[in-house]
Amino acid sequence: MTTIILLALAIALFGITHLLPSLPRLKARVKKMLGRAYLPAFITTSVVSVMLMGWLWAKSPFIPLYDPPPWGAHATFTLMFFAFLLFGVFLYPCRLKRKLRTPFAWVVLLWGTGHLFANGDLATVVLAGGLMVVALIMLWLAWRNDYVPEGRADPMLDYAALLTGAILYLGMIMAHEALIGVPVLPHIMPS
Repeated sequence: MTTIILLALAIALFGITHLLPSLPRLKARVKKMLGRAYLPAFITTSVVSVMLMGWLWAKSPFIPLYDPPPWGAHATFTLMFFAFLLFGVFLYPCRLKRKLRTPFAWVVLLWGTGHLFANGDLATVVLAGGLMVVALIMLWLAWRNDYVPEGRADPMLDYAALLTGAILYLGMIMAHEALIGVPVLPHIMPS
């Protein structure tokens, strides 16, 4: 159970790091305090928290809470396609990013929902549920603070973002087993 508690702490670290951009005044103070170290600190904290979450999830004991529905893997496969398209939008300063305001929060919500359909163990529920709470807070803060990211009116950026997302989606399908330890395609196309 200790790994589950540590997993929750890693989620909290990720959440605090990723909620900062949704709080413009606090972000400005932190940027002023850290100066040029802000971006490297943000990236390092993000990467470390994601790596910790993955490692702690993998090390957590398997404690079943519910049986996923038979269609759960297919729902996850579909939701992840849209999550990756939105991740591509997150990476580019495009019109879609301005319209969605916080595409990364939508990515996390779709990822979490999909993984709750496919997995019913405690570690996944803590990980997916915790990240979904962070994403909902990000969305609420963005709308409350009228946050709109920078973006350019070039429609080619929208297409590039969506193409990037689709390529990353295909890459994750191929790399999921090596990175996460669970193959994707056998769950979608059982023999």
